[in-house]
Amino acid sequence: MLGRDKKQSKENYSNHTLIAPSARICGDVEFTGGLHVLGTITGNISVGAEGGRLVIGESGRVQGEIRVPKIVVNGKVEGDIHASEHLELAEKAVIEGNVYYNMIEMVMGAQVDGKLVRQNERKHLPHPDQVGNGDKGKEGK
Repeated sequence: MLGRDKKQSKENYSNHTLIAPSARICGDVEFTGGLHVLGTITGNISVGAEGGRLVIGESGRVQGEIRVPKIVVNGKVEGDIHASEHLELAEKAVIEGNVYYNMIEMVMGAQVDGKLVRQNERKHLPHPDQVGNGDKGKEGK
């Protein structure tokens, strides 16, 4: 319980930015705090050194690469997503690109047209091309 309370207070960002449904931004966006996208961004989205959380609402559209630790998607993304901490794909999420994550939550109805790649876990596994069958890795031990 104490750990949860600390986490919630840490995520209480003082800077929140809303991109309205009628807004269209052409160019890269860097932010700290919270960014809620209901409009359209054509460009890459990244977060500053202080960290942040990105929410793409149902009417939100992003055409570009996203590099943010905490991301919630319920709109459309055309480009790769890099979520170093937590990624939530809500019911109406549509991703056309690869998804790189540490922890993912995906609700029924969310769509991903690309690869799902878990970070920091594959470094101990052999490359699939190096292992012909399941016994090959055991023979070397």
